[in-house]
Formats: sequence, C-alpha cells, structure tokens
Amino acid sequence: MEMNIWSPGLAGMQGMRSTPSRTQRALRDPARTRWEAQSWRRQLRDPGEYETPVARGALVQALVAEGLTVDAEVARYAGTSEDKDIISVAQVVRFADTLALRMALARTDDEVLQLAHLRRNAVELAERMIEWANAGRL
Repeated sequence: MEMNIWSPGLAGMQGMRSTPSRTQRALRDPARTRWEAQSWRRQLRDPGEYETPVARGALVQALVAEGLTVDAEVARYAGTSEDKDIISVAQVVRFADTLALRMALARTDDEVLQLAHLRRNAVELAERMIEWANAGRL
C-alpha cells in the first residue's frame, strides 16, 4: 500500500525567502498591473512615486484649494482601511479596484450606479495624483 503524505508547510515555505521591499510589492501589485495595462492612463515618470506616502490632510487641503471638492471627498476616505493618516497613488488605485469588485456583488441598480460614480471619482483622483507627482507637486 502506498502512502502519500502532503505537507502544506512545504508549499508555503517557498514564498518565505524574504520580505519583499515596498518597491518589489508595488511592481507586483495586481491593481497596478491592470492600471498600467490601460494605455490611455497617464503614467508616473518615477515608478517609486506609486507607493510614496503623502499626508492625507495636506492632500485634501490642496485639492480643496484648487476647487476640486469631489477629489477631496474621495481622498478623505480612499485607502483608509490601509492607513488613516497617509495616502498614496497605490492606495487609491487599489480602492478603485475594490470598488469594481463591489460593483459585481451589488444587488440593485442603485448600488451599482453609486459604486460606479465613486469608482470613476477614485480613478480621477488617482490620475490627478499622478499628474501632481509628475509635476513634483505631490
């Protein structure tokens, strides 16, 4: 009789070599991969800016000063599950990505519509943050 022994530890230990750096994590982020696959999106000149943290309050104040109140509202809560005090382009892109998943799970047309508007606003905020990062304003 043949005896097969399976150990979940062996399969999982291969990925435990070392903790990936912030840059390595950003390069493998599936939300970022989908974002950059869209040729019409503005891209960061410096890929390191993707995960660069920015003070959430300062970004909100700058957006309000420019008259971009919708972007400021999205910046107040986008990515707060990751960090309440800072925000990055990556957080906003991941937030927009999760909204797409929530749209698929929505039960009513009203929910889908609200999530679609919120997702569009999050994408616009990410694009604005990319523009500001490319201009050195972020």
